[in-house]
Amino acid sequence: MYCQYVGEIPLNLWPCKPDERYPMKFTRTQTIILLVLGLLTFSAMAGMAGIVIVSTLNPPALPAEVTPTATGVPHDPAAGPPTWTPTPTPTITPTPPGRIERTPTPTNTPRPTNTPSPTPTPQPTPTPITPQLINPGFDMLMTNRIPGWKWYAFVNYRSGQEAPPDPDTSFAEPFFSAADDAARQISGSTLKIETERWLRFRAWVHQSVTVTAGSTLYFEIRAGAYSSLDRLIVRAGIDPTGQDNCQQAQWGEEMWINQDSGIVRLTSPRVVVPPLPVEELPEEPPEEPPDDPREEPPDEPSDDEEEAPPVANLGHVTVCFSAEPSYPHVNNAAFFDDARLVLVP
Repeated sequence: MYCQYVGEIPLNLWPCKPDERYPMKFTRTQTIILLVLGLLTFSAMAGMAGIVIVSTLNPPALPAEVTPTATGVPHDPAAGPPTWTPTPTPTITPTPPGRIERTPTPTNTPRPTNTPSPTPTPQPTPTPITPQLINPGFDMLMTNRIPGWKWYAFVNYRSGQEAPPDPDTSFAEPFFSAADDAARQISGSTLKIETERWLRFRAWVHQSVTVTAGSTLYFEIRAGAYSSLDRLIVRAGIDPTGQDNCQQAQWGEEMWINQDSGIVRLTSPRVVVPPLPVEELPEEPPEEPPDDPREEPPDEPSDDEEEAPPVANLGHVTVCFSAEPSYPHVNNAAFFDDARLVLVP
């Protein structure tokens, strides 16, 4: 029976005789697969053969037999054959692990606590004293009396003297009154300074004021003049030491004016007020004891009550203004109004 093929694949399930008319052929892929399968089969068989050979050459070790040992007791023949007692295998006692000693934890050395520096308590800002002049508008004037102000003059000649006056060097006592001529009034009531006819005068008017030490101040006043011949010399000043006169005053610009000059503003230099000496500070009156000893003393102020704001250190200033005719004649008069003490911020 010849083999039947479909292409190169045999279809017969039983052995068949190859047909010489159709010689058997394998492709290259089939050849490679057959070679690989052959190698795998050979490797498996070689491995199994190796395992058998190794097992035969190295048989497993048999457990050692326990050899009986004779005890130290003599054997009695009447008791029958001796009984061999096997030596017990000693039980290995496990060695307990040593106790773990606890190493004490080192105590941390405390660091020194930094003591905070005390915070300085801020001092409350003292309440500054607003400078206020008394009667700056020259109200309620009377003859030779200026409410709130003081005056003095240089006088070397008085009426009724036997020697005739020298016009160049003679200074008579001035007269202080309210200006009665509306044309000479500056702002309502106005101070007027004049003297006898054909004579001159030299006068100073001043006022002392309590202010805050360290303040920067200056003084100003409005002025006018009338002269039948020449002009009058006027100026304003301020004394930071607070003297009761104008001898240490610091004077501003000197102005020569008359009725043609109109109203001018006189200004003193700026000064810084020093604090009062210790002996001049006002003393607090001592507390008077109660009339009745059984009377309870007054309660002390509690912390909840608001304390009065502190008063600043005090100082004194003296404001000044002066007037003097430049030449003696029939009429010479100076006019002043609207005085003001200015606090420089």
